[in-house]
Amino acid sequence: MKKYSHIIILGVVLLLGVLLRFYKLGEVPFGFFKDEAALGYNAFSIFKTSRDEFGVHLPVVFRSFEVFFLPLYVYLSSVVVGLLGLSEFSTRFLTALSGVAGLISVYLITKEFWNRKIALFTALILAISPWHIFYSRGSFEGNLALTLFSFGVFFWLKFTKTERLKHVFFSGLFFILSMYSYQAERLVVPFLGLILVSLSVKRLIKIRLKLIPIILIFIGLLIPLLSITFSAGGYHRASGVSIFAKSEKSPGYIEGLKIGFFQNNRVYLRTRQVASLYLSYFSPKNLFVNGDFDRQRSVVNFSVFYFWTLPFLLIGLFDFIKKITYEKKVILTWVLLAPLPAALTGDPFHTYRSLLLYFPLTLMIGIGFGKVFVFLNSIQKKWFISIVSVLLFFFLACFLYSYFYLTQTDRARSWDYGYKEIMSIIKTFPKESRIIFDDPWTEVYIHYLFFLKIDPVIYQKEVESAGYPKDFYYSNISKLRPEKFGQVEFRHIDWPKVRGDKGTFFVIYAPNLPESEFATDPKVEVIKNISYPNGNTAFRILRIK
Repeated sequence: MKKYSHIIILGVVLLLGVLLRFYKLGEVPFGFFKDEAALGYNAFSIFKTSRDEFGVHLPVVFRSFEVFFLPLYVYLSSVVVGLLGLSEFSTRFLTALSGVAGLISVYLITKEFWNRKIALFTALILAISPWHIFYSRGSFEGNLALTLFSFGVFFWLKFTKTERLKHVFFSGLFFILSMYSYQAERLVVPFLGLILVSLSVKRLIKIRLKLIPIILIFIGLLIPLLSITFSAGGYHRASGVSIFAKSEKSPGYIEGLKIGFFQNNRVYLRTRQVASLYLSYFSPKNLFVNGDFDRQRSVVNFSVFYFWTLPFLLIGLFDFIKKITYEKKVILTWVLLAPLPAALTGDPFHTYRSLLLYFPLTLMIGIGFGKVFVFLNSIQKKWFISIVSVLLFFFLACFLYSYFYLTQTDRARSWDYGYKEIMSIIKTFPKESRIIFDDPWTEVYIHYLFFLKIDPVIYQKEVESAGYPKDFYYSNISKLRPEKFGQVEFRHIDWPKVRGDKGTFFVIYAPNLPESEFATDPKVEVIKNISYPNGNTAFRILRIK
């Protein structure tokens, strides 16, 4: 039995990881964010037609409103959507699966270069970590990219141990695939690659001739991505959020003072701001207490890690610094590069853009656990395991209560809650019905396409009739959103002007139309009020008699 205890424990950890990531995946988070709907519908469209929602054949990047997102999540999800049908569950399936695969990769890295006990600790910590559960339950391309990136690191470290060519190939393949998954990896992977090569020059020289075919394959795989690098589709997302592209004055600018090297110098002030943002990602307060400032990217009362794991992170970090091995150099390089994409944007402590950071920090926490464990005698080990088990159970239970109940009740609006309920009512209306969504930003259309499972062929014809030229897709960053699809319109509603449109159905965000505006009007029929989980009215569906 003892011989198989390690495998049994690993199996239990993986099963726990599966349950935490797949339980009620299609229902929680409450709501379905517009970016998720865009990923899901485009996967549906690719499966049905090999074209995206705008009719572009197998695009290198996909358009979502005025934002471009990388393609791998959509292409892989198209298989899942094709097999399971278009739904919230099938759209989120890939990120949940990536979360489980991440447990395997962190286990393999730790087992290969430390030991099996530390690997189990690390996999368990990752399985129950707030950040990893959270980002494994929404349609987040970054979680797929993180897992691919971690396997790239594993195979590279494996190569340094075996010097086998296949490990170089798999390492490079996973790194490249991560670059096709999320924008942060497009910045980090090239820098990490250069550093890894510089750390392994002697090993690579030994097999330099054998590397030529592999390098050619890598170049071939990167050509599609490189081909759009200097088009709007390639750089718009990065430039749109870059701190250096912002027009507002930097923190520290003092109106009326002359420009000097350290005074009102835009380059200096922006650089100082980037440095400040970069360091904020290593702040214990942010990592263990505050968390992300954005309501959609955070869980009530929880940050990235449980605060009681901080001592173990410090112990693991000390172990890394105390004796620097090749493996530790690679992990530390990963840690230092990971916050760069987030620091180069203006948003404070953006956990999604810095997702790469939390994986190696989790590894350090696991190593900290392992180092404490080996210093204890047999009786102390039993007490240690008992105390840690109580902490794990208690804080995991608190987190699950907060995530599945408090956060969903408090932050459903941030996840676009209500559109599924709206569409379930709309589909019962007569086909010839005129429906107008109060949607000044014309973003609701993607929910309409997703939840009503609109045939992509029909929608693509509608887009084509709108007259968008094909080169518009990659080259032009201006508005590319439909304002009308059949009898359905997506636009701002001026209620005093439209309340006389007989027979028209209106879907209006409740705060934009107080009940007093229509309650006494006999011509207005209330079809349904859609409420948030906390009881507040979210949307009104009205009809003019």
